[in-house]
Amino acid sequence: MNCMSFPRKRESSKLFKRFFEKLDLSRFTLHLELFLIYTTILYWLELYIKDFLNLSQIKMSNYWLNIYKPRGISSAILVSIVKKILGKVKIGHAGTLDVEAEGVLPLAVGEATKLIQLLINARKAYIFTVKFGTQTDSGDYAGKVIATKDYIPSQEEAYAVCSKFIGNVTQIPQAFSALKVNGVRAYKLAREGKEVELKPRNITIYDLKCLNFDEKNATAIYYTECSKGTYIRTLAEDLALSLQSLGFVIELRRTQVGIFKEENAIRIKSPDEITKNSLEEKSIKIEAILDDILVLDATDSQAQQIKYGQKCLFNYEKDVNLLWVRYKGVLLAIGSLNKSCFNSLRVFNLTQDFF
Repeated sequence: MNCMSFPRKRESSKLFKRFFEKLDLSRFTLHLELFLIYTTILYWLELYIKDFLNLSQIKMSNYWLNIYKPRGISSAILVSIVKKILGKVKIGHAGTLDVEAEGVLPLAVGEATKLIQLLINARKAYIFTVKFGTQTDSGDYAGKVIATKDYIPSQEEAYAVCSKFIGNVTQIPQAFSALKVNGVRAYKLAREGKEVELKPRNITIYDLKCLNFDEKNATAIYYTECSKGTYIRTLAEDLALSLQSLGFVIELRRTQVGIFKEENAIRIKSPDEITKNSLEEKSIKIEAILDDILVLDATDSQAQQIKYGQKCLFNYEKDVNLLWVRYKGVLLAIGSLNKSCFNSLRVFNLTQDFF
C-alpha cells in the first residue's frame, strides 16, 4: 500500500531556505509597493465617485423651481402639473396665489420642502390695479357688486395716499380668503352666504407707490413690498376708503418672493412643452434662500451629533436665532445657537452616506 510521504522537519527547513535564497527581495518589495499604490488609488477613486454621486443626487432631487403661475389656474393645479412632469417627488409651494392672480410661485422639490416656512416668511412684492368707485364682495372683479360711490380720487390723491400705509398696519382679511374658520376655508363659507368674521392681523408694508393713474377709467396701478399675511385685495379696499371712495382689484401680479423674481421665472404655457430635464436645468440650489443667513461648518463628530438629533457645541460665542450648518459643503441642518449650543430645527438628508 502506497502512502503519501511528507518531508521531515529537517528537509522542510531546507526547502524554505532554498526558496528564500532564490527570492529576489528587491522585486518583491517593488511589487508590494505597486500593489499598495494601486489599492490606495482605488480607495480614493471610490470616495470621489461616491461624493460625485451624492452631489448629483442633491442636484437631481432637492432644489427650488421659480414657476410663473398664469391667470385662471389654481396654485394646487399648477403644482400637480409640475409633479406629473417630475415624477414621484415631494413638491410644495411657498404661498398660494388666487386663481385670477398671476406671478411668482416658488416650488420646493424634495428636501427643499423643509425650508418652505422660511420662504413664506420672506418679503413679497406685488403690482396691482385698483378700480375706484365700486366695491365687490370678494374684493376683485370676479365678485358681486355690493356698493358704489360716485367720488373718484384725483391723481395727486392716488399718489399721496401711499405714505399713510407704509409701516406696521392692522388689516382685516377678506371673507373670500383661504384662512380657516373652525377648520373650514373662509371663502367656502362666504360662497354659501354664511357670515364670516376674521380677526385683524398685524402686517408690515415696506414700500407702496402709485405707478400710474388713469382718470378716464378710474384706475390706479400700485406697487407694494410687504410682509407675509398681507392681503392685497384688502389693501386695495383700504386705499380706496382712505381716499373717500370704494375700490376693488382688477389685476394682481406677484413679482417677487424672497430671492425669486418675476424676470427669472419659468413660464409653463403647455405641460407637453416642458420636460423633466428642462425644469432641472433651471433649478435653483436648495441653499440659495439661506445666502443671507449665518453658516457654520461642522466637523465629523458635530455632524454625527446633529444627524442623530443631539445638541452640539460650536466655537461661536454669539446667540443666533437662525443659522444653518453645512458638512463637507452640503446643507446639514438649520437651527438656533444659544450659548454656543446648536439646537436643530430641521435636519436634511442630502447625501447617501454622511459618515
